Amino acid sequence: MEKKSKKIGTTMYGVTKISSKGQIIIPADLRKDLGIKKGDTIYVMKNWHNDIVLLTLERMEEILSYGGIRSSIDD
Repeated sequence: MEKKSKKIGTTMYGVTKISSKGQIIIPADLRKDLGIKKGDTIYVMKNWHNDIVLLTLERMEEILSYGGIRSSIDD
């Protein structure tokens, strides 16, 4: 169900529900496109718009190398 929007620079991969255990399924096409495999570490955050943001370990390391993340742990 991949759908691209050049206007806002996003790609829609589908819709998922939260399980009774609070889990979500990341669509297979998205996992394939990002190279996410079973056992990979994914960081879960929210942005200033209260959107859920998932980051791979590699992306998190890149952001941290620029000092660009504020953690609620620091509050």
